Amino acid sequence: MKTESAVMNPRSRPVPVLALLCVGLALSGCASDEGADESPTGPVMGPDAACTVDQDCPDPALFFCNTAASRCEAACRTREDCSAAKRGSFALPECDNNPLGCQCDQGKCMVSLCSSDADCGAQVCRDGECVAPPPASSAASCQVTPDFVLGRSGGKVRFDVTVRDASGKPVVLTEGITWAAVAGAVEGGGSGASATFTLKAQAESTEAVEARVGQAVCRARVTVLAAEPPEGQVRVVVTDELTGRPLQGALVVAATGAGSLIGSDATDADGVAHVTATGVVSLTAFHADYGYLTLGHYDTVERSRDVVLPLRRNPLELYGGAKGTFSNLPATSNLHLGFAGLSTPGLGLDIASEQQTGPTEKVAVNLGGLVRELDLPAGAYLALPSSPVKAVHQAPGVAGVCDARLPGISNVEEAIRAGQCGTRTAWALAGDVPPAEIPPSLFGATPDVSQVLAQSIPLLRRFQSSVVRDVQFKLQPTPGASTGTPDFRDTAHFSSVDHDYQQLPLGFPFAVRVPSLPRYRGAFLDGAFVLGTVSVPGQGLVPLGLGIAVNVAPADPNTDVQSGLPAPGLVSVRMAPAHHGLEGSAYRLLVLATSNAALNDASASAASSGVVEPLARLSFDPKGSTPVQTSRGFLPLPEGARYNFTAESYRGLEGRQFRFTTDPGLSGATLLRIVFTHRLGHQWTVLLDPARATSGVRLPVPPAPFEDRTYYGDLTGTRALMRVQALVAARPGDGSGLDAVELAEVKEVSLAQLGDVTRAWSVIDYRRPEVSWLVPDVDALSVPRESTVRVRTTGFRIGSGPMDDGYVQLSFIGGTGCEVQTVRGDVDASQGRGEVDLKLPVGCSGLGLSMTATLVDPSGAPLRPPVSATRLVNLP
Repeated sequence: MKTESAVMNPRSRPVPVLALLCVGLALSGCASDEGADESPTGPVMGPDAACTVDQDCPDPALFFCNTAASRCEAACRTREDCSAAKRGSFALPECDNNPLGCQCDQGKCMVSLCSSDADCGAQVCRDGECVAPPPASSAASCQVTPDFVLGRSGGKVRFDVTVRDASGKPVVLTEGITWAAVAGAVEGGGSGASATFTLKAQAESTEAVEARVGQAVCRARVTVLAAEPPEGQVRVVVTDELTGRPLQGALVVAATGAGSLIGSDATDADGVAHVTATGVVSLTAFHADYGYLTLGHYDTVERSRDVVLPLRRNPLELYGGAKGTFSNLPATSNLHLGFAGLSTPGLGLDIASEQQTGPTEKVAVNLGGLVRELDLPAGAYLALPSSPVKAVHQAPGVAGVCDARLPGISNVEEAIRAGQCGTRTAWALAGDVPPAEIPPSLFGATPDVSQVLAQSIPLLRRFQSSVVRDVQFKLQPTPGASTGTPDFRDTAHFSSVDHDYQQLPLGFPFAVRVPSLPRYRGAFLDGAFVLGTVSVPGQGLVPLGLGIAVNVAPADPNTDVQSGLPAPGLVSVRMAPAHHGLEGSAYRLLVLATSNAALNDASASAASSGVVEPLARLSFDPKGSTPVQTSRGFLPLPEGARYNFTAESYRGLEGRQFRFTTDPGLSGATLLRIVFTHRLGHQWTVLLDPARATSGVRLPVPPAPFEDRTYYGDLTGTRALMRVQALVAARPGDGSGLDAVELAEVKEVSLAQLGDVTRAWSVIDYRRPEVSWLVPDVDALSVPRESTVRVRTTGFRIGSGPMDDGYVQLSFIGGTGCEVQTVRGDVDASQGRGEVDLKLPVGCSGLGLSMTATLVDPSGAPLRPPVSATRLVNLP
């Protein structure tokens, strides 16, 4: 049975906002500094603010004395305690004048927020308040999403519209929006924030869909292809995943089950290629500026011979985003913490880390006369009233679309097609934290991260949400990207966006029941995060709240019991409602279970499993009386995947074959994604039916001049990074599964919308096997004869058992009595750190001796491609 007080030893991965607490601790001085509880969104106050004890307040039954702040605050045990009927002459105007009244939140009366129009009767919910609906006449401009569509006759496309007023601020309307077809390419119409149109007659790119909002008019361009591809060929349309624009000059190839090329064609100006192919083939789209995409096992007899392959631009070659600071900071003596970012398309599973958090920044801090350097992520904000540590946050953004409002863009369409601009929603979570509330576990010499996370959960009530919709930004070439050393420090071209520190509180506490946790390497995952978001059409996911849980006491299928919640498996979440232009966007909870195995085991990989749960509205349920139930469980981790990087058969795999060596138990998934990543960030994504997990797929050799992205691109020809994902994609209507072929054929939704229809996923980032020298740590050192040297391995399970990857073999060049001998190291001498001791052989000596540590498989054969490290030594 789990108990809240149980000791938590394993570590859990902190999110960036909570990681700032560690830095804040260093700045706050010492643990005895209690600090004032001066929350910027503080509770409703009493008529007499000064106090030292509860009896100083007007009525101790209705108020309590916050001794840290020396002021009276309205107290409550239930919501009724905040009402005029209960408080009489001490009624709270803030509560009585609010149509929704107040809630009792952790013993304090807090003004209630709405989360949807359904909460407000005849009114609408805007910025968490029930107000009169804004008139359609307030609309000055609008934007249709998608703004560009390329599809075949008979296809259906949903369009959304966003609106801005004369000052450029977002306006969310419920009435006064009409849709119409203005060209023969489409058929449809309607009213409201979205409408669905049917693609009709074949047509070149033309303005075909129109939205009218008051006096504002906006349109989308549509290209309609012929309904049927030529006989004996597969029509492949290649597009930019994030803009919908066609990609000209991509090479599309068809390959047999053995990976042999049987047909190819380059895409035209409409992104169309016609590839001759028969039977079951794999289809791959190659483009130097984009990630490659392979659709495995496509049956040209049973299927339509008509697919769309959307490619994602190489992530590191262009960069841009937004930067700014926080305004409206509270005048308190507390720690001011914040983290800012830009919305991400899909679920962020395809986003490079550099596109999510940006580079770290070193800041110098004077702590009692001692100057220390701290590393803070680009999106961080940290300040004390007298000591602003990092006053500017920087948020990298992903390219997309833009319009003429973006300064410095002379030709909008050219900028979109070149990946030189984007539009996202800027977001921030910021909190005013009294030093006395910093988790005590942070004060140890070696903080236990699991304890830090568990003790940080109550701090979420201190945090605020800030959003700025429709932030446009430019992207420019990244210095050093072509050499694998991208430099993102110059942010002069970033757009300026400041956040309101006190825009809207995370006013909805509720509980989520986490599904039974899956296992990785036989152990249950170590914890869970719940990210509360909204999905903004065309701009992506925007975080609005957070929940954290650990699984260590005991480590079983359920997360640990949390304070105030009745049972294991429940996670306390705090979230702001959609606000400041995001109203009407769909709420989505992302429940993520994570493994910390890689922190303690050098052979382990990063592993996680997630569930996406749509929500109609938010509830105020701090005690978890009616927890949110996810409609599905976690997928198992995709363990046991292997790829043969060479053209010859190796260890039971055919040349260039990917497959699982054992059944991974992923029958509940609808597709597999295998992503290889080159050292420059270039990717090759392969889509596979989970039913073929153990038979796999063989990849073609890329035709010249395209690089083989299954390799890392270094001088020694090492393997690329490999990530394996299992996903459940579900139809928006009935929730039935969508496989890769159905998405590629755009039966209802496309591969470009995969993130929108994904309901569950699991992923393992398979570490590359590597070996490095620890002792001796540099060349040309003198080493005693018959002494012990040491190497470190990562991504490689040392041992001779059936689950092990192999061992380290030490060989020699030069010297006397050395070259005829090898040394075997098959024991990890460091309790999971991957360190292997190797005793030099008897009789081996000499100057300028070359020692090479090579990773070999259980049979003693070197890995393919080889993995080794060499050290030059003297054995006098």
